[in-house]
Amino acid sequence: MFSDFHRFNRRTFLIVSLSAALVLAAIVAVPQWLSKQARLEVLRSHVAEVARLAASVVDGDLHRQLLDPANYTPELYARTLEPLVKFHSAAPEIFYVYTMVDIDGRSHFVVDTAASEALKTHRELRASKYMELFAPIDAEPDPDWLSRIARGETYVYPTFQHDEYGYFLSGHTPIYDSQGRYSGLVGVDFDLQYYLAQEASFRPIWIGSVIAALMCALLIGYLAARYQYAVANQIQAHYAVSIRDDLTNLLNRRGALATIREALAVPASSHAAILIDVDDLKAINDRHGHAAGDDFLRKVADAMRASVRETDICARLGGDEFLIFASGCDLDAATEIARRILSKVYSSESATSTVNAGVSIGICVYGKSDVEFETMYRQADEALYRAKSSGKNRYVIYEAAIA
Repeated sequence: MFSDFHRFNRRTFLIVSLSAALVLAAIVAVPQWLSKQARLEVLRSHVAEVARLAASVVDGDLHRQLLDPANYTPELYARTLEPLVKFHSAAPEIFYVYTMVDIDGRSHFVVDTAASEALKTHRELRASKYMELFAPIDAEPDPDWLSRIARGETYVYPTFQHDEYGYFLSGHTPIYDSQGRYSGLVGVDFDLQYYLAQEASFRPIWIGSVIAALMCALLIGYLAARYQYAVANQIQAHYAVSIRDDLTNLLNRRGALATIREALAVPASSHAAILIDVDDLKAINDRHGHAAGDDFLRKVADAMRASVRETDICARLGGDEFLIFASGCDLDAATEIARRILSKVYSSESATSTVNAGVSIGICVYGKSDVEFETMYRQADEALYRAKSSGKNRYVIYEAAIA
């Protein structure tokens, strides 16, 4: 029983396990991915809000004056930078805070909090110079980003960036003067250390969920394969019973016809059909009882099994009629089978027993490969009829069928 526990259809196991794994992985991975995207959107919204707060502390009129290099003075630069330095010092999660201006479609730094000695930060920052050309770390994901900011949008990078300070996310928002005129933009590089640490804490949950899904998929595949194996075995068992004769354990008519069709599909030098009929079975039943008749039928079946090869087909077609179908069996071999059966059924032992009976046998042998069983059966039946008509307890060969 323990060894049977490990039996299952491996093909079914693989197909069902793979299908279940794909479904369960999707069930696990899709919500995890959506959750991660939602957390990222929350982060991007937060960075956008920080950028807007930074823009709100900038004096737009001073910044507008500083956009013209002719107006630049260290004092104007310091006055414009001062509120941003205070804002940056109060937000330790920020890498850089700076302002920019769009000149001919390219962004240039205006002020940078890293240039102020009053900035309170634990990072060693490199300040960008006044009107220094901005060189992005990677290619801009949106080439229209400066135009979008000029139209009043707050632009946050869709992906993370990385430099010597670590991973950060940049947000930019427009600056306006007191008359509502666009006066450049504020940029904020937001530190992602906390966010990445939070994401790392979710990773074991994700890995555990995937492993659990795969284990469930394997279990589902195994149970499905076991069920399929059990059903197939049960069907096979029912079929095996359905094609066997209960009394003699020989094939019945249905089992014989199915097996003979398979045998005829294999090329052979010859085929033999041997029909066997009990002589006066009704008289045996009437005189000695049906139990004696059944015993005699079993004796005929035993005689048949003892007289043929293992590959030959033995069947009880019904009542007192039996059949042997043998591939690769010529006329001499077929008649030898008939002689053995006659000698075993009507032996000296049976002659002294309560039931003294014999069998009649009809033989049909074909050397053609395209023979049909229906033809052989009909001709063997004709030979059987002649055997019964000529005195019973003998065999007769269907002469016209000999090739």
